[in-house]
Amino acid sequence: MALGRSSKLIILFSILLLLNACSHSDIKSKDPDSKFGGILKLTQRGQDAKTLNPWIATDASSSQYGSMMFLGLLKFDPDTDQPLPLLAESFKISKDQKTITVTMKENIFWSDDEEITVDDVLFTWNNLLRDQIAISMSRDIILVDGEFPEVKKLSKQTIQFKTKTIFAPFLRNLGLEIAPKHHVLEHLRKANAKTLKEQQLAFNNYLNIHSKAEDIVCSGAFKFSKIQSGERIEFVRNPRYFETDSETGKNLPYIDRIIYSYVQDDSADIFKFLSGESMILGVSPNNAAFIKSMEKKYDYKLMDLGPSQASNFIWFNMSKNIPEPKYSWFNSKAFREAVSLAIDRENIINNVFQGLGSPLNTAFPDISPFYNPKVKVDPLAETSKALQVLKQAGFTLKTNPETKEKELYDSKSNRVEFDLFTNSGNKERELMGVIISENLKEIGIKANFKLLEFNNFVGKIMSAKDYDAGVLGFSGGSSNEPNSGANVWNSTGRLHAFDPKATQENPLTRSWEKEIDSIFSRGVKTMDFNERKEIYDKFQEIVFREKPFIYLATPRVFTAVSKDLGGIRKTKYAGIIPDLAKVYIKN
Repeated sequence: MALGRSSKLIILFSILLLLNACSHSDIKSKDPDSKFGGILKLTQRGQDAKTLNPWIATDASSSQYGSMMFLGLLKFDPDTDQPLPLLAESFKISKDQKTITVTMKENIFWSDDEEITVDDVLFTWNNLLRDQIAISMSRDIILVDGEFPEVKKLSKQTIQFKTKTIFAPFLRNLGLEIAPKHHVLEHLRKANAKTLKEQQLAFNNYLNIHSKAEDIVCSGAFKFSKIQSGERIEFVRNPRYFETDSETGKNLPYIDRIIYSYVQDDSADIFKFLSGESMILGVSPNNAAFIKSMEKKYDYKLMDLGPSQASNFIWFNMSKNIPEPKYSWFNSKAFREAVSLAIDRENIINNVFQGLGSPLNTAFPDISPFYNPKVKVDPLAETSKALQVLKQAGFTLKTNPETKEKELYDSKSNRVEFDLFTNSGNKERELMGVIISENLKEIGIKANFKLLEFNNFVGKIMSAKDYDAGVLGFSGGSSNEPNSGANVWNSTGRLHAFDPKATQENPLTRSWEKEIDSIFSRGVKTMDFNERKEIYDKFQEIVFREKPFIYLATPRVFTAVSKDLGGIRKTKYAGIIPDLAKVYIKN
């Protein structure tokens, strides 16, 4: 496959070096011909979102759509990442840094004309999250030493958040979406949900993708309109959205409608963009040279946004749900170390990312202020070293007399073979899987690479059943706040993918997992950056040593944008759209 395309890829890489013109060019965020109206056409990879409910969302598209429709108290500056009021009018932090008092905006409304109030905030935090009517991953990053913050109403316009100890990232949590209390309670009433379990089941069905548009109440700039299952999902402007255009005083957003068409791969995505059926195209390094060559003909702009904040990694199912002998292999640090040593990350960078990428060393991207530069992987495969590690751990490499292939056996004469999954439709991960399988063959491991539809794969991960290993990635989150990964790294976190504890009656918590739990607990209890940096440096060292996730490589990010769009520019933390409500169609 791509392993044999090196010369072609080198040519493409050489062409791509001519992209300097797009490296620092941005589209201005404000043009004199801005106006209201028009349709923003976009694409979405994969199939239907699993839900429109942001409080229970586990997949990226569900979270994205939910966040479009519901606002938090605060938002974060796309260039500085500093907190700014949103539903809040203002906020104040106490001297002891344990209490935040928020004053709400007045005269802001839900899409059904009900006023957005402190009571909605109180209901979201104390009922949905604290009492767990919503089975939400958000709860994992709110808890401090297992305790939920105290949230109470002080007056009609003010609400107080208080933690028993300093919780450094707490302001970021105030960006969590606020739910419409009156509408959720009506939904629970209609479902006759009285017990907590009944309420949880009913809330899981709140804002499902088959909901009628008129039955949805939201606060964001856009509200759900309709879905054509398997093809598209549409949103329309919310006329009750509170932000206004500074010149006309008219309520934002500028755009009347957003249409997300589903695409399954790069080819379909590119076709829709070039044919005018979408206006923004995420461009992989593999396609950047071609997209650049078409820039003038199709009148768009290719933007280089720099290194991705997302991660790519391979991991093993280390849970008790996995049978022997795989359980012993996957829980062997030496085995995981050997797999990491055998992977040729430079091959991944050159063949998957056309040379436009870099090795991943830790859970934090290089641009993060918390990145530990002392933790580094060798981008080249170290096959001999991997075999030495395996030999010391009791594994034996043999040559099959018939096939002449190398075969690895454990100390009980079991052939080392497992299934390696990734989600179908992601060509980059598919190629990574092929490369990894070939690399592992060099140390006698047979990795059967297989593809699964994304939601099916996520279901297997969350249940920790019916899969051995996977290649996947996490979005960057906030590179300025390590605790945004708490739901992955806390041993009881809902995205603790390599060993989700909730799936087991008697889960095993390893000593290094407990150490990471302690780190994430301590890391939020000081506001001193240098102190936090030292704490999270240790976390990265533990992950590098134990390798529950084996990090691979990350690409540069390119985006092509129609010149018909305004309100678009390069930002440090928010891609090219600093504010979706302010995107507009030019004349």
